[in-house]
Amino acid sequence: MKSLPLRLAALALFAAGCGDTVSTVPPALDAGNDLGPVDVPVAGPDAPADAAPDAVLPPDDVDRACPNNGTEGCLNYPPGPCADLATGVGRTVRFTGFGHDHTVSCAGRMTSMGPDTVLPLTVRRTSDVNITVVPATGDTVVVALAPAARCGDPRAEVACINGTYAIGGIVVVRAPSLPPGDYSVIIGSVNGSPVQLSTSVTPSLPRAVGDLCPGVRVTPDGAPATLDTRAFFTTADYGTTCGYNGQGGFGWVDGVFTFTTTAPRDVTVNVAGDGESDLSVELSSVCGSRAYIIPGCDSGNPARRTVRNLPAGTWYATVDYRPMRRPDQVLTATVTTAAPTPPGPASRCPGVAFPQGTDVALDVDVLAPGPELACLSNQRVSGYLSFVAPSEPGDVLVNVATSDPRSNAAFGLRAPCGGELASACVGPLDRAASSVWARYTDLTPGQTYFVQAATTAAGGQLTARWLRVPAATPTTVTGNVTCDAAATIPPTGGIFTGSTDNATAVASPFCATAMTGCAGSRGVLYRLELTERRRVVARLDGMGFDALLAVLQGDVCPGRNIRDQVACNDDWNSTDSQVDVTLAAGRYWIHAGGCGPMQSGAYQLDVAVLAP
Repeated sequence: MKSLPLRLAALALFAAGCGDTVSTVPPALDAGNDLGPVDVPVAGPDAPADAAPDAVLPPDDVDRACPNNGTEGCLNYPPGPCADLATGVGRTVRFTGFGHDHTVSCAGRMTSMGPDTVLPLTVRRTSDVNITVVPATGDTVVVALAPAARCGDPRAEVACINGTYAIGGIVVVRAPSLPPGDYSVIIGSVNGSPVQLSTSVTPSLPRAVGDLCPGVRVTPDGAPATLDTRAFFTTADYGTTCGYNGQGGFGWVDGVFTFTTTAPRDVTVNVAGDGESDLSVELSSVCGSRAYIIPGCDSGNPARRTVRNLPAGTWYATVDYRPMRRPDQVLTATVTTAAPTPPGPASRCPGVAFPQGTDVALDVDVLAPGPELACLSNQRVSGYLSFVAPSEPGDVLVNVATSDPRSNAAFGLRAPCGGELASACVGPLDRAASSVWARYTDLTPGQTYFVQAATTAAGGQLTARWLRVPAATPTTVTGNVTCDAAATIPPTGGIFTGSTDNATAVASPFCATAMTGCAGSRGVLYRLELTERRRVVARLDGMGFDALLAVLQGDVCPGRNIRDQVACNDDWNSTDSQVDVTLAAGRYWIHAGGCGPMQSGAYQLDVAVLAP
């Protein structure tokens, strides 16, 4: 591990572009937003250019009112008990005695478990602010910046960064052209290890119209609007999920267009550039906000984004691209509208009936948002399907998938339609999964159940199916920690429970690498013999540990990786794993373990063997 000074020096090379892949919200919200008073509290007019610099204060680690260099609750202004981050003095922040008190928009399941703290930041003139937080090895942090008056309110955040997605776990919060005012910085830690924090506050340079929010206005069904990006910074301020925020790195350029609709309409935003690079375009209801994106991001030149049944309001289109050398595009945007597409039958109860074993595809473009499922962030649309639980003995498998592999899928089972979920929703939580499965063992024969299928996709199809499979009772398995003791899975599959605490078998599936953090995965072993071509769906639920699941092939244990098949998975559903593969006849080995040698514990492995 590098020393902190070296890590921070290296960080300066990529501070402008790395880590901000989750949520960056602009400092100034346009008056057209109708989300309530989220304006930044302004301390007064900008100071003149020759104003004296802010006084440099000593580190506050000697302040008895601020023993951890942070407070447990939101701060009162003025004054706060901790020294202002605007001084630029680096400090060590600890979480001793603190609990988890605050919700931030970019926190996932694992990064919202540990203690958090709040620190003050006062900006006296419009400034570019960079906040760098370096966690201890093995820990992860989330950092959010918000106006002090709205501390702890995710809707008011200026920025929110999750270190899970940052290089080396180092979080860099960038807030360009931040207006004067008092702010709160919330830092959350998974394990509560001390973090190193540094802040820079520098006067903002003038920015061209459209480089920042609220952007260049476009009249729907009117003349095109242009935006010349050739003088823009090669540092994206907001980015898009299929552009800068999806790929990171240096050299991205972004700009903003805005338009207003006065009634629900089908809206198409078309943006063309006169350069060679592809453009990415994404819509948001709050300018530049990752938290208020309308899921779906389209790329191309031109890039075209269509949203069905867009409600009346003011909307923002962020466009970004990555030039070869320097910004080279003049962008031309048009907004066209049409009568809103009526929601299809699948958009409301009772939905569409679907028989056993039949795939039913729903057109995402004509679905409605529907109730939000807790296991799917940024849900765009959902659809309803119904089936009657079979009277024959057996379990029911339900699968929902989206045709867009870049998007996520989830579903909930309801009875009656529109009622409470019959069981927990099935989806990726804070991870990614375009196809999700669940087994139901206790459905009432003859009763109608309703599947609410949901996705983050902007288009394509949402597919659902259900199958009856032999009933499976959880079977406890012990001792299968070596190849010689591998447990045998029946030809019809089953449910198996046990523990990997004493496992010594180390497999090397392709997803258990140093890059994924799962190298040296320890696990238990199962053998599966297939006499004919079969589809195998396996789910591994780790009871309190980060699970990794792999299917390998070969006569000799532990087998080898399967070519041309995604047969190894870590984190399809938060920290649980799923593999869905179609296999030829032969011998296969299932490695049920943890992401790395230190991840172990009780588990449940569910294996279903289906017709291909």
